[in-house]
Amino acid sequence: MVTKATLEFFGTTTFRLKWKGLTIFHDTWLDKPEGLKRYLELKDVTELDYIVISHAHFDHLPGADQLALRTGATIIANGEAIRCLRDAGVPDAQLIPVSGGERVPLFSKETLRKAAEGLIDRAPAPPTAPPMPHVQYATAAVHVWPSLHSLIPAITPHDLPEEFDTAERFTGEVTPYDCTLDITRLMQFGLFRMKEFMPEESMDPGTRAFADYVQDRRKHVMSHFDGGQLMYNFVADGKSILFNSHLGVYQGIAQCVTPKPIVAIMGAGGRANLDGRPFQGSAAEFLVKQAKWLGEPASIYFCLHDPSIIKPLRVDVNAAKQMLQQETAATVIDTQLGKVYTLDV
Repeated sequence: MVTKATLEFFGTTTFRLKWKGLTIFHDTWLDKPEGLKRYLELKDVTELDYIVISHAHFDHLPGADQLALRTGATIIANGEAIRCLRDAGVPDAQLIPVSGGERVPLFSKETLRKAAEGLIDRAPAPPTAPPMPHVQYATAAVHVWPSLHSLIPAITPHDLPEEFDTAERFTGEVTPYDCTLDITRLMQFGLFRMKEFMPEESMDPGTRAFADYVQDRRKHVMSHFDGGQLMYNFVADGKSILFNSHLGVYQGIAQCVTPKPIVAIMGAGGRANLDGRPFQGSAAEFLVKQAKWLGEPASIYFCLHDPSIIKPLRVDVNAAKQMLQQETAATVIDTQLGKVYTLDV
């Protein structure tokens, strides 16, 4: 009997995908600040083959080191995330650095063990590289593509809106240079250093919990620099499941992705980032364009839309869901935390 693919959502952009006998995490933010409900604890993850990391920020990368060290999972991530993970003690044999453009064969742990013991054919490799199975034994593959972090219409934490509404149209630019560098600076000199410019007595419980969380860098591996947002297209038997978990994309890349995804997981929060520039329009309009460039996936699952303890506190996805279902062939799922979805792929 063929086991159906399943998808579980644990908040922000953290998902567990089970497909083709593999268990894969997309991001690993399970150990969250106080005040955010948890739907899975790191210690309860016992079976894991691969982790893919969208980028190196505080709500995506933490936990990857602990999961890899305990389960032996292999991590695929950008160079900044890999640097953080290596510094946290994850062995190089478990780290695959990528920047977009790579096609990575995926193997079961049993196949990896057999290759390590010389029981099956190995892939050609440099003399000191760890042994890897020949690609004929691959269960699936992941195609890695460059992508973009969403933009936030704010300069300081105080400027962040209470809510993102996917119907709200953004036009113009604050400066001719609005880009993700603004996010890096907001993280580095704002969100990560709130205790330096905000008296603790003036912080609400959510802000205080967040400020405490980002100070503990030994426990929570992260960087103020995203390292380059990545999009992952998991491929098997000519079908694919795609994760583009922030509200940003390069149009040309989205158009050339093959195979076109049957299922797509898309970020819905923030101001859309198109080709490195602020998108002129709403998140809903942007998501429709992205879906069309990707060939109109049959199913779209939202992420980056669940409640937060710091501003923006929520994302209203109703407009995006309605517009996508009116203007594309997709069925749109307002993904619910902790729920297991069976994928028709």
